[in-house]
Amino acid sequence: MPRVGVTLERHKKNGKFFAFLKKSLDNHPILFFAGLSIFENLIVESLSRHSLLKGLYHMITSPVVFFYNSLIIMLVLSFALLFRRRVFGLVLLSVPWAVCGIANAAVLAFRVTPIGAIDFQIMRLSLMLMYLNNWQRVLLYFTVGIFLLSMIALWIVGPKISGKMNYGKKLASIAGIGVALAVVSFVSHSIFAIGADFDNMAGAYENYGFVYCFSTSVLDTGIDEPIDYDKKQLDGILSLLPKTKATAGKEKPDVILIQMESFFDTRTIKGLSFSQNPVPVHTYLKENFSSGFMEVPSFGGGTANTEFEVLTGINLDRFGPGEYPYKTVLLKETCETMAYNLKENGYSTHAIHNHTGDFYGRDKVYPMMGFDSFQSIEYMNGYETTPYGWCKDKALTKEIMTALSYEDEKNKINSNTPRFVWTVSVQGHGAYPSEPIEGQTNVIKIKSDKFDEKDKCAIEYYVQQAWEMDMFLGNLISELEKRGKPTLLIAYGDHLPSLNITDEDLTTGSVYLTEYVTWNNFGLKKSDKNVKTYEISAEIMRWIGFNNGNITKLHQYHSSGKSKLSEEEYQKSITFLAYDMLYGENLQFGGNKPYIEQNMRMGTLPVSITGAEVLDGCLYIQGKGFTAKSKIFVNGEKIATQMISEHSLMSDDTELQAGDIITVGQTDSKRDVLSYSNPITYTSKE
Repeated sequence: MPRVGVTLERHKKNGKFFAFLKKSLDNHPILFFAGLSIFENLIVESLSRHSLLKGLYHMITSPVVFFYNSLIIMLVLSFALLFRRRVFGLVLLSVPWAVCGIANAAVLAFRVTPIGAIDFQIMRLSLMLMYLNNWQRVLLYFTVGIFLLSMIALWIVGPKISGKMNYGKKLASIAGIGVALAVVSFVSHSIFAIGADFDNMAGAYENYGFVYCFSTSVLDTGIDEPIDYDKKQLDGILSLLPKTKATAGKEKPDVILIQMESFFDTRTIKGLSFSQNPVPVHTYLKENFSSGFMEVPSFGGGTANTEFEVLTGINLDRFGPGEYPYKTVLLKETCETMAYNLKENGYSTHAIHNHTGDFYGRDKVYPMMGFDSFQSIEYMNGYETTPYGWCKDKALTKEIMTALSYEDEKNKINSNTPRFVWTVSVQGHGAYPSEPIEGQTNVIKIKSDKFDEKDKCAIEYYVQQAWEMDMFLGNLISELEKRGKPTLLIAYGDHLPSLNITDEDLTTGSVYLTEYVTWNNFGLKKSDKNVKTYEISAEIMRWIGFNNGNITKLHQYHSSGKSKLSEEEYQKSITFLAYDMLYGENLQFGGNKPYIEQNMRMGTLPVSITGAEVLDGCLYIQGKGFTAKSKIFVNGEKIATQMISEHSLMSDDTELQAGDIITVGQTDSKRDVLSYSNPITYTSKE
C-alpha cells in the first residue's frame, strides 16, 4: 500500500505540472516563452563561461546584450505556437540551444575559439569519439538514447492545446516578436552594445553573447562586397604592384612546406623545466637558418584556417565568424594559392596529409587550390599511431621523398621538374591525457611547481609527441641532404595545442604565436622575420625569386619598405582582391580567372591493377599501391576484401563471370570512394 500511495502521489504531481504547463501555454504563451528564454540564455552563458556566477554577472553588467540574446531565443521558441503539442514543440526548439551551449563549453575546455555553426558541419562522430574514454562514450550513447525515448514519451503523453488552432493569430505573434527583435537589434548596434567585429572570436562571444555570435556564424559567411568595389579601385591597387619577373633559366629549388599539428617549443611555457631539450632539431634550425614568429588565426584548433591563410595569402578576418572557407566558397571557386603560383613557374604540386582525405573536405578543396596529387592516409602503409589513434609524423618522410622523386611521363613530370610538396601533419593532435597512459614511455621528463598533476601529465604527453615530430623533421633533412638536389624546407606549427595555458603562461605573451623554421642546401642567407600567417607564402616566393600572383605581389610590395599603403589600406586591398576573385567579377583578370580546377589524382602514385585470377574459389588481385583501405569492386559493387600486401588483394565473396569489370577503390572514413584504379575485364580460364 505505501508504494501504491507514493506512485499515486507522483502521478498527481506530474498531472499538476502538466496542467500548469498547459494552462500557461494556453493563456499566456508569450510570457512563458519570455521567461524560458531568459532562463535558457542564462544557462547557455553560464556554460560558455564555465560558471553560473559569471553567467549571472554577465546578465547584470550587460543587460542590453543579455536581453537581445534572450530575444533571439524567444523568436525561435515562438514557433512552438504552431504545435498543438506545445510542450513537445518547446522542448524540441529548446534542445538545440542547450546542445550548442554544452558543445561550446566542451570545446572551450580544450581550445580558446568558441564553437561556430561550421564546427557542426565538420564534426564527425568518429573524430569526436577519439577525445572520449570508454566510460564517456557509454555516457554519450546513454544520454542520446534517453533523450530520444523522452521525446517519444513526451509526444505520447504530453498535453495538447485544446480547441481550434488559429494559425493566423499565431503567425502574427511570431512576426511581432520578429519585429521586436529587429528594433532591439537596430538599437543595440546603434549604441554599440552589439558589434560586427569578430576579429577576436573569443572576445566577441564574451562581449556580445553566445546566442548572437553563434547565430551570426550561421547567417554570415563569405566576404562582404566592398562599398567601392569597381574596376577603377582594383586598377588602382594593381598599378602599385610590380610586373612579374621572367624566370627562364632561373634555378628552381624543390619547395617543401610542412604544417605541423599543434607544434611549438614548450620551453616558452613559464615554470617548466625539462630533462633535455624537447625540440633539438627545431632549435638548430632557428640558430642556423631563417626563422621567426608567425601570428596564427586560432588556438587549440582551426587547422584548416591556418592552412587557408598560408596557401592563399588571404586574411580570414573578412570572412564570416568562425567560417572555414574549405567548407564554403572553396568547394566551388578556385583561388590564387602558392600552388598555382609555383605551377606558373614550372613546378608540379603535391599535397600530403597523414589523416583521412575527406577531413575538412581536402579531397574536394585541393583541386580548387592547384594541386596535381593528394596523398592521404588511405594511400599509406606501415605507419604507427599515437595512443589516441593519430598517425605518427615519421611516416611522412617516405611520402615526401616519393613526391620529390617519382616520374610521370604522361603528365610530363621528370627528374628535372621542380616540386612543391605541401604537407599537413597530425601527430600532435589532442586529446591530451590527464593521467599516465599505461605502457607509454616519455623520453622527455618535465618538472613544475606551477601546474597540477593533471596538467603536467597532459603537457608531458604532448612534449613526447612534439619530440617525435622534431625527430621526424631531423630524419627528413638527413634524407634531403643525401638526395643533394637544391631544396627549401619550411616547417611551422598551425596553432598551439589545447593545453591549459594562457597568454600569461608564455614567454611569447600570446597563445596565437607559433614559430616557423627553415632549412636549405643552396646558400640562402639567414634572414629572421616575424610574419602574419597570410604573409608567409609571399615571403617564401620572394626567397626563391618569384613574384607572380596579385595577392603575392601585394604582400611583397607592402613588406618591401617602399609601400605607399597604410595598414588599413593594405588590409582593404587584400579584401578587394580576395572578394573579386572568390565572389566578384574577376575584374583583376579581365573577367577570366586564370586558376583552373585541377584534375587532381588521389595518391602520389596511382593505385593500379595488373591482373586478376580465381584460385580455389577465391579472387586474387595483383597490382600496385594497395593499402588497408583498398576494396575490390566488381561491376561497380564493393565486395569483401582482404589485403595481403601492397601488391595483392583477396576476396572469397564473389562468383565471377567472363566480362565482369574489376576495379579497386580507396575508401575514406565514411566508406565513400576517394578514387578508383584502372579497370580490367575478367577473363575466365575455364
